[in-house]
Amino acid sequence: MSDDRSPIINYIVERFAREDYLLNNVLAAQEAGGGPMMNIGADQGKLLYLLVKLVRAQSVLEVGSYYGYSSIWLGRAVAELNHSRKRLCAEAMHKLECIEIDPAQADIVRGHLRDAGLEDCSVVHSGGGVELMEKFISEGRIFDVIFVDADKGNYSRYLDLAAKLLPSGGLLLVDNVIWSGRVLEPDGDTSTRAIKAFNEKLSQSQDFESVIATVQDGLAIAVKR
Repeated sequence: MSDDRSPIINYIVERFAREDYLLNNVLAAQEAGGGPMMNIGADQGKLLYLLVKLVRAQSVLEVGSYYGYSSIWLGRAVAELNHSRKRLCAEAMHKLECIEIDPAQADIVRGHLRDAGLEDCSVVHSGGGVELMEKFISEGRIFDVIFVDADKGNYSRYLDLAAKLLPSGGLLLVDNVIWSGRVLEPDGDTSTRAIKAFNEKLSQSQDFESVIATVQDGLAIAVKR
């Protein structure tokens, strides 16, 4: 989970990342579904939205969508880039592709993207993140931005795969890399150890120039060299 609702975060959200009824509907669906509230925070969603627009990404890949809260933030950036491009020139359409391992959850994400008017610029794949990313590599696919918020045990593997899917200047964004401060623990559980291993691998990577931003539960921001 990385949705801090502390007073200072609420202060930021109310001024810079106010959630509309569509985003609130996703949160309500999560709560009604009885699953953990694992969405990113609105402030982090706005940051993802701005980063996608900043690099003018034509292709965005999200690994781990859950209910589609972050998908809407990413999709809205893609949709606005489409709108801008159509006014300027007839370039290739910008698109968001989401990976969700649970077929039922993938259907939920599709529904929320459709409700948000993002169906035409998004695709939701049902399957494992590693397997689908390997498939994309075999197909010669390239993505300008990759956002990972999935199974922590595969974080280091996702780093290797992202290095093959991103062009020079491409952006890798990875959630939960502070892990509620547990990365400071000398050992920790399996997920904690996996995140610590990812952070160490990213910090030493020859493929990426990176930093961890202390937004919500920590967001790794890495630019492909």
